[in-house]
Parts: sequence; structure tokens; C-alpha cells
Amino acid sequence: MLKKIFGGFGGSKFLKRMNPLMELYAHSRNSEKTYQELLALEPLIRTKGERAMFNLNRAGILYDMYRYREAADIMREIPALNPEFDAQCAEMKTKIIAAMTRGEHR
Repeated sequence: MLKKIFGGFGGSKFLKRMNPLMELYAHSRNSEKTYQELLALEPLIRTKGERAMFNLNRAGILYDMYRYREAADIMREIPALNPEFDAQCAEMKTKIIAAMTRGEHR
């Protein structure tokens, strides 16, 4: 099922580039640079699952950059795909809402 949604992990140019990028981001925490590189991967997206994963990662990086309103707008665009992915989206939505209600900003 996941293979069908995300276009098969073996052949997806998008996922082959996005996964290492997000691994590097986990260590470097360079939000601005990672965000620009992630946006450059957008033309490689072929499936709705890849689009959803792209938007989730995009919202996560915007959250780290304290751009909560933009992150919330992106999260609204993500369709329900499967329970595991939907749970990840719900967790991110909760973080964004909590940050917005507390008025966190840099």
C-alpha cells in the first residue's frame, strides 16, 4: 500500500534526494539552506504521496524557522493518505497550533 501511495521507493528520484537531505538537516539544523534545497526538489514529485511528504517536511522546516502561519497553511493542503502518515501530520499540526497559541516567535 505505501509503495503504491509513495510511488515505489526504489524508483522515486524525489525520495532518493529528499531522504538524505532530511538526514543532513537532522544533524545540521540549517533551516534556511535545507528549505531552499527542499523547494528545489519539487519538480521531481510524481505522486500525491510524494507531494504530501514534501509538504509535511516543508511545514516542519517552516515550524523550525518560527514561521507558524505558513506552516499551518501548508498542513491544511495535505490530504489523508494512511493512518501512520496521518498521525505524523496530526502531531505536526498540534505542535504548530500550540506554538501559535503560546505566541512563540523569534
